[in-house]
Amino acid sequence: MTANRAVTDVLTRQALDYAVPLARWEPYAAAMGVALSAQSALARPRHVSEWAFRRLTGVATTAQERAARERSARRALAPGDRARQRSTAFWHEGGAGAPVLLLNGWTASGLMWPSALVERLEQRFCVVRVDNRGSGYSRCAPTPASIATMADDAAAVLRTVTPEPTVVVGLSMGGMIAQELALRHPGRVRALVLAGTRPPAPAHLQVPGDVIGRLLRRPAPGENRAEFFASIWSELCGPGFAAAHPDLLEELVAQVLARPTPKASTFRQMSAIAAWHGPQRLRHIACPTTVVHGDVDPLMPVGNGMRLARLIPGARYVERAGLGHLPPLEAPDVLADIVEQS
Repeated sequence: MTANRAVTDVLTRQALDYAVPLARWEPYAAAMGVALSAQSALARPRHVSEWAFRRLTGVATTAQERAARERSARRALAPGDRARQRSTAFWHEGGAGAPVLLLNGWTASGLMWPSALVERLEQRFCVVRVDNRGSGYSRCAPTPASIATMADDAAAVLRTVTPEPTVVVGLSMGGMIAQELALRHPGRVRALVLAGTRPPAPAHLQVPGDVIGRLLRRPAPGENRAEFFASIWSELCGPGFAAAHPDLLEELVAQVLARPTPKASTFRQMSAIAAWHGPQRLRHIACPTTVVHGDVDPLMPVGNGMRLARLIPGARYVERAGLGHLPPLEAPDVLADIVEQS
């Protein structure tokens, strides 16, 4: 088992050595998009056949049993709220006032926002946190899905929650979804706050393949899961942050363990990121936009934030020294101040 795990990890790293550079080539991203669409189309007949099998035999497939457990978990979390129970993407909602939408990144659900930031925002705003497909309480949502599909999910949530244009905060992959949301549903977005993210291919700077490889590793046999996730997420912070703030890291790990993202969903979301392209489209974003980036972001090199700010007309660029990939955790007051001023 240990040998198989080691071989898998080596093969993953070798595949990333080829895939990461290709991701900056727009035809590759476009081809990935076509593949995602084909996979989605092929998945529909399978769902129909599973439904027919259960109707005829009364026996549920493993996937159907898993989906039933997810529906039960949704009902327990939001009793009486049929909109959230039936939505493709589940969401969490709190506070009152003008709406603010929080979109989290790769593998991270809407649960994984620091309580200090959420509580401050909920004092003045109605705060909506979406579980992207494959994460949180959207783990059994239809996949694979593209960045555009997840942007449409977010728009559907906003249509249910509020008629008002919304301040949208996107972190990492969530920042990509936020950009796509502003392009596809401009009437829904009042302002954008884009943190630790990048523009579409091929305008972005390459993500270090060794960093991705470390994030994709699996815990060793017998390794404590909390310690494993703490080591994963601490790598994304600025130097010394995790050691100086163990309480914040402990909260983040507890949020991860509450609803872990399945490995299959991790790779499907990665495919959605790889298929996202067309930076020239960003010139059509007309809402006020603030780009926030750390100068020591280990996952999204800081030049990505600079390029993104140049591609979006009138965007403001805010860079923080010593800040890593997790501004909501490392600099919550910076984000909260921007939202409150938007």
